[in-house]
Amino acid sequence: MAEQEKEKDGFYKSVYKIAIPVTLQSLLMSLLYFTDQLMVGQLGDTAIASVGMATKIFGVISVVLAGLSTGVSIYAAQFWGNKDSGSVTQVLGIGLIGGTALSMVFSVAVYMQPQFFLGLFTTDTNVTEYGYIFLQVVAISYVPTMLTMMYSAILRSTGHANWPTIVSLVSVIANIVLNYLLIFGNFGAPELGLKGSAVATVISKVLECVLIIGAVYWYRLPGAVGVMNLLRIQGPLLKKFIGTTYPILLTELVWVLGETSYAVIYSRMGTVEMTAMTVTFPLQGISIGLLSGLASAAAVMVGNRLGAGEYDIALAHARRFVRLGIIISVVLGAALAALSPLYVSAFNISGEASQLAVYIVLVFAGFLWVKVSNMIMAGGILNSGGDSKYVFAMESTATWLIGVPSGLLLSFVWKQPVFLVYLVLSMEELVRFMFGWVRISSRKWMKNLVSDIAA
Repeated sequence: MAEQEKEKDGFYKSVYKIAIPVTLQSLLMSLLYFTDQLMVGQLGDTAIASVGMATKIFGVISVVLAGLSTGVSIYAAQFWGNKDSGSVTQVLGIGLIGGTALSMVFSVAVYMQPQFFLGLFTTDTNVTEYGYIFLQVVAISYVPTMLTMMYSAILRSTGHANWPTIVSLVSVIANIVLNYLLIFGNFGAPELGLKGSAVATVISKVLECVLIIGAVYWYRLPGAVGVMNLLRIQGPLLKKFIGTTYPILLTELVWVLGETSYAVIYSRMGTVEMTAMTVTFPLQGISIGLLSGLASAAAVMVGNRLGAGEYDIALAHARRFVRLGIIISVVLGAALAALSPLYVSAFNISGEASQLAVYIVLVFAGFLWVKVSNMIMAGGILNSGGDSKYVFAMESTATWLIGVPSGLLLSFVWKQPVFLVYLVLSMEELVRFMFGWVRISSRKWMKNLVSDIAA
């Protein structure tokens, strides 16, 4: 009994050490997005919808890079648990090579044809003619964003989660100040409007990238090696990495394409409906961000145990993480429901959009517990054991056999209001939850991916 209590205490100490910095970083990013929306929101409905569409396009790109960084995290966590720091360096090299290629292709394509990419999401000519300015400038930030993601993944997986948080804090402060100066032309700065917000985003992302890489090399943290060391990658490791990571990339792509399909559904219902959805995105981001640290902590802690061959402890950690996520998110959801009218009133939008936004927040609050559980199970626990193919099958089935068809029928055939469409779309989360919990209980996901590979 005493041994169990000791293990439990150690579990929560590790959760605090990893989850709190990651949570703070997610909150900072959500705060930045929220501040952007508030400032841009003063420019009217079209400006908000424009940023919302541009953000969705960036979402497609960022989740592909996030899938790659997840692969980096999985192997780095298991190698670190196996006390193999040399292989951690190789994993970082794989992530940087793949990430550079992907981010540069995306950056050039979006910069050259911003109106084309906006046109994929909306038929509103005001949005395509106005929003392309924001999207084109922000495309410049894709490469530095990728670099930040890869180095942050290595630092979190090796127990240095505080550094990405510190760097993000500086970046967010810089972005908020630059937004205030460049959107409205305060203190003699040029008044650039929507373009000013984009310029502020690029500058802050470059600053964040420089600071995180600078910290790694200045303090000799994991990843502080020469370029040639990053390029020395073993064939067996690369093969296993690709085998684990490509389903993650496909999962992220399927997920974002599903979310993109939902965005297209909302936007084609009308600008008022899209505005109502867009103003809820910052709140959704903050809420998920509050609990995203649990998913990251689950990936690292369970991955460390699997890498060390401690399977029973890994399973106990997994179950404890899911229970903890449900308890916290139920409490948070109740608070969101109570505060929804106050939140929506902060935006300068029409009365119809405001009412719809309140209803959407209420739906989100009711499904928060299951969204968080799925984030912990799929993004943290199952992937930590390399069970990425199962996660891909689970995510794609729920999205494309339940979510998207339901949304199309409700919006275009049965002409239901946007909040009811969102309610039915959220039902797919329950399907994911059932499949995820059954898989965790089966123990089939528990694999040591690094036992046969050493630097």
